[in-house]
Amino acid sequence: MTLFNLSIYNLATLFLFNTAILVASVKIIIDTASSKLYAKYFVHSVFIFLLSFFSTQILAEIGTGKLYFAKPMVDLPVYLFIIFDLFLCTLEILFAISFIKTNNSIIGKNSIKESLDNLPDGICFSKLDGTPLLVNRVMQDISYAVFGNMLANDLVCARDIENNNIKKEARILHRDPLVVEALGDIWYIKILIHNNLRETLAYKITLEWGLYQEIEEKNRQIEKINKSLKEYQKNVAEYTRQKEILQAKIKIHDKIGQSLIYFKCYLDMNEKTKEDRDKLINLWMESLLMLGEKDDFLSEKNDLSKSRAKFEKLISTAKDIGVTVHVEGVTPTNEGDLNFLLEIVHEALNNAIRHGQAKNIWIKLEEGNLNIHCKIKNDGVLSKEPIVKKGGLKNIRQSIENCGGKMKIEVDSGFTLNLSWPKGGKYDI
Repeated sequence: MTLFNLSIYNLATLFLFNTAILVASVKIIIDTASSKLYAKYFVHSVFIFLLSFFSTQILAEIGTGKLYFAKPMVDLPVYLFIIFDLFLCTLEILFAISFIKTNNSIIGKNSIKESLDNLPDGICFSKLDGTPLLVNRVMQDISYAVFGNMLANDLVCARDIENNNIKKEARILHRDPLVVEALGDIWYIKILIHNNLRETLAYKITLEWGLYQEIEEKNRQIEKINKSLKEYQKNVAEYTRQKEILQAKIKIHDKIGQSLIYFKCYLDMNEKTKEDRDKLINLWMESLLMLGEKDDFLSEKNDLSKSRAKFEKLISTAKDIGVTVHVEGVTPTNEGDLNFLLEIVHEALNNAIRHGQAKNIWIKLEEGNLNIHCKIKNDGVLSKEPIVKKGGLKNIRQSIENCGGKMKIEVDSGFTLNLSWPKGGKYDI
């Protein structure tokens, strides 16, 4: 069957299909002409248009009966014309795909502006006199939120910032570098000067600013803590100095008190010999010598051998004035425990001589896995009045209880102190 033998309905259907191909080719010509890509795309689109126009013109002439271009085609088989239309349709589709792909890979005249508008930060390029050349959407929004109008001159905006001429809703958080609050976010404004251009950038730093404020607050807190620690350090130094002075006074007081007690015992003796006087004089000389040995009574760093020597000296001194000290058990091997025991025995000895006129003192020591047990008993005269824990006994009780120990006084068969304290503790008498 030829084109000339087609029915009016089939011819109309074929004409409509070719008209659609012609319209598509016209659209391709318009797109290639407006894109101004390459000349070959425009030439190819014109060629496709001419082919589409030629096939449509043939059908139109056959339909009207006025044959011009269609005269040679009246005997053309229909299937060949349909193949030609399919070829045109395929050619237009392939051309459109190639054109769209090429067009998307090339930067157009609005591509830069569209890309800048899609950035989350504000950008403005202007001349050195402040005239804007390129401003993205975010920068325009910031300008409107801060100044109440669109960005018209970069230098004018800088002067308004300097004069604090901004909207009430906006705030200047920092000036060097410039940080402003607008649009519900925090913006860091940075200006770069190129050869003949001025670039203004607005970075969104809402999260960073929040972290910066937290760090500033923590730094202020740390500064207060440091100030408090410095004040505390001064107080500790003053407390330590006062404590050392007090310890020195207590040791001097105890030494002189001991000398006075021994002197009283000497006066109470019925028979006084030159040997007794010499021992008493030596004791007083030791007390006077102690006043000049500042390092000795202020220092708490005594080695174990010196502590043992002091303990033996205390026992021998007591014997010189007529008081025998009987020690049962092994003295502590820890320096702190031995010094603590020395202070306790010293105080117990003074009390036994001063209040009970004792002649014998028994000290029983037992050392367990965790605690040291000490029992001190004397043969002095018991007081008829209730025993009041004051002075040395009070200090000993407080020191033992502070380190977790216990103290108990018994008077059933002579004055007895039952003591126990943890081994290797820190003591302060």
